[in-house]
Amino acid sequence: MPTIAQDKASESSYRVRGLVKGRLELPHQTRPLKLGMPNNVPVQLHGYAVHSAFAQFTYLDSAGNTLFDGRETEAALKYNSDGSAYLVVVPERVGKAELWLGVYFEDGGAQSARVGVDVALPDEKPEKFLVASGSDDGETRGLIYLDLSSISDHIRLGPEAIYSEDVGPVPIPDEDVQFKIISASAADPPIRLDPSTGWITALHLGHALVQTSFDDLYELTCVDVMEDASGGGDRTNCAELVPPGMTPPSEPSIEGKKPPSMIKIVPQL
Repeated sequence: MPTIAQDKASESSYRVRGLVKGRLELPHQTRPLKLGMPNNVPVQLHGYAVHSAFAQFTYLDSAGNTLFDGRETEAALKYNSDGSAYLVVVPERVGKAELWLGVYFEDGGAQSARVGVDVALPDEKPEKFLVASGSDDGETRGLIYLDLSSISDHIRLGPEAIYSEDVGPVPIPDEDVQFKIISASAADPPIRLDPSTGWITALHLGHALVQTSFDDLYELTCVDVMEDASGGGDRTNCAELVPPGMTPPSEPSIEGKKPPSMIKIVPQL
């Protein structure tokens, strides 16, 4: 299946004539990129007018093995007043990654470059903190139903943050958040929570709150363990368990990520 870079490069009258060398470099990055925010990455272009450019992150584990590829998006190549170029990218995962840049030149030449990067949490507090649940990372639910069957006795909470409304939510590593169970009986809560993974497991009937905290922000999730989770319940929001001054769990909502905008190359001044 063609990539969007190939589709874009072949549209209208533009044609890729072949691979070239010596026109593009991505210098070594000495500073980590910031998660969920626009980052300026220096690009060295050795002459030749640019037709279009595309970028993609490949996210790696601590040993350098590929975890997954991020979305390929049309890149915004911009220029400083001295004529030097830079690329604007938004990483979506903390840790090690590899940034790929593919550039198509006006004369039909194409060249790509890669550079290893580290992605860290921003110094800024996020605009919004969310907790996704289940397999759909775009869904946030203030109420979760579980039961004691092997199918419905567990679920994972996925902490997310929005640093820019133009970017959408990005996952926050579990080790950077704090989980806390709030129940009527601290000695016998109806659920168990693994703070290293965010997995919740039902233990017995009842309901409890899970408080997920990050960077002075928090989100409350009500977990109701029932006889049969598929039938729903009384729509409890664990109101009697909410600590004073805190906001009760929210209604279900979809915080789906916005598609990347197609950004044109900014002409050199």
